[in-house]
Amino acid sequence: MSGADRSAWDALRHEVERGGARPHVIDTLIGRLPDRHDAGATAALLSLLSDRAPDDEGMFSILHAAEAADDATYVAGLLESVETLATAAPRWASIVLMRVLNHEGSRDALVRQVHAAPVAVKEAVRSLAERIDAASPEFRNRTAPVILAAG
Repeated sequence: MSGADRSAWDALRHEVERGGARPHVIDTLIGRLPDRHDAGATAALLSLLSDRAPDDEGMFSILHAAEAADDATYVAGLLESVETLATAAPRWASIVLMRVLNHEGSRDALVRQVHAAPVAVKEAVRSLAERIDAASPEFRNRTAPVILAAG
């Protein structure tokens, strides 16, 4: 990663961590990021989501930037970050997973990839899916295959 690339990521991280998460600033900084369509970049974006952000709009900008990757890449990035995300930002972790579950292509990619994931990742995904079930029973038909794949 070049210095300019690192600088763009650092500026975005700083905006979120300092508690501003101003949507117009976040949108500008996202536009300065290098290619964001690989699993590592997707994981980095998802790791910026914060339950402490004063405004959901900035967080949704970050989420939309992460979702720009194809389904398989997006899910790989989610699985790379899910343990941290579930602990650091459980509200956003649930939002992310519900959005994945609502899209057939990403849900299918999740089932395939979680089946082969490390045990800790499976446990994080299963726990999130079970919390979603408890809060929103209408998701059960979408979470069941994920929970089964997580074993």
